[in-house]
Amino acid sequence: MIDQTILLIFAGLVGIIGVFIILKAPYLGIAFTGASLAIVDLLPDIPYLSSVVPLVGLVTLVGYLLTKRKGLRSPVFSFSPLHTVALLFLLWIFISNPQAAILGKSRNWMLTFAQLWVLLYISGDLLDTPQKQKAVMAVFSVFAIVSAFFAIETGGIGETFDTSIRAEGFVDNANAAARYFVVAMVFLTYLRSLTNNPALKFLSLLGIFITYFGVFYTVSRTGILLLFAAQGLIFLFQGKGGNRVGLILLYILGLVALWFLSQSIFDIIRSIFPTIIKGEDTLGLRYNLWESGWLMFLDHPFRGVGIGRYIEELGPYIYTLEGPRRWNSVAHNTYISVLSETGVVGFGLFLTMIVTALKNFWEADVKNDPENLTLRNAWLIAFLVMLLGGMTKSDQADKLTWMVMGLSVYYAQHAPVRKAGSVDTQVSQSLPAGQQSPLMKNPSSRSHGARS
Repeated sequence: MIDQTILLIFAGLVGIIGVFIILKAPYLGIAFTGASLAIVDLLPDIPYLSSVVPLVGLVTLVGYLLTKRKGLRSPVFSFSPLHTVALLFLLWIFISNPQAAILGKSRNWMLTFAQLWVLLYISGDLLDTPQKQKAVMAVFSVFAIVSAFFAIETGGIGETFDTSIRAEGFVDNANAAARYFVVAMVFLTYLRSLTNNPALKFLSLLGIFITYFGVFYTVSRTGILLLFAAQGLIFLFQGKGGNRVGLILLYILGLVALWFLSQSIFDIIRSIFPTIIKGEDTLGLRYNLWESGWLMFLDHPFRGVGIGRYIEELGPYIYTLEGPRRWNSVAHNTYISVLSETGVVGFGLFLTMIVTALKNFWEADVKNDPENLTLRNAWLIAFLVMLLGGMTKSDQADKLTWMVMGLSVYYAQHAPVRKAGSVDTQVSQSLPAGQQSPLMKNPSSRSHGARS
């Protein structure tokens, strides 16, 4: 009893200190919210809440509002196209099926997506410097390393997929764990490229190997494919000159170390594509889950069956199909899940959010800004990993995905440089000699004028 009391007092003190830290630096609340995904099993339960994360989100929001009140940002809230589309998506979730949205069996979906929208909005506003964004990457990576190390300790790679012991780390399932480990590996590779400190380089390298091996110990075929895809994207976007050689050597060293740890993993890797083609193991069940979702959509093409109701409607559909079947299951595919639950309207809005975020990242005028260019590339790779991972996991409510989408607004505010013949140029040329266009006096106001 005494030990438990001491533990509660200690947890309370840590919580109070954490509240003050987040109120003073709200972006750290965003960092913890994203990083908590990698250690979700370690988070304490809070009465009437799923975990401590919603409380952290509330404190972060309060801290954000306080910074605006202090005049550190414009007091006027402004919506980007991404914010507007995301709001329309939330509105459609409610309109299409109010009962499912508010009285869902698993959760209050409107409350969940409202929290995600707030996270999306404040991420683009609070993470407004490269230093803050790097801090978020570092916090996420540290948490993921801890989880990946535990996965390596508890997992086991057998002769085949079925004989392996799939590890989850401190995440709620192996597939999600693998994706977060891949994202951490991307962040660590980027952060390592920034430092010349030998100790930090060694520690980041150690973290890269731990998250790298952690992916294989989840024995997630999707995770392994995402890891190789991420390596290719890092090589394409981040590697230049001598860095490319270093990346190649790093990946080769990782594969060699993996060979000594477990040669059978290569047999599992070689079996991935034949398994996908033949629909063996759990792949056959997923194919039926996806087909069932498509059949749901055909029966409810406009409104869908209601947010979160795929699992409740699945049984009658999947039992009309041959092969592996299960009465209750999620779709194991973000896009099929959104399509079947929200119909063509909700699916269109969801895809528009993704396309808008990708456009924000891709069209950012950072070519002449090496720091923001490499940082943008790291976020873009992580976002692509999450989107590809959504092919085999239902992730429409994933906090990290919504956070990164929101962060894309920061890059959208880097407006492209005006070319000759643009309105600014024409106005300047029409003015008397020596007089400057008001639009050109403060070019940064164009880039950041839409910011909150």
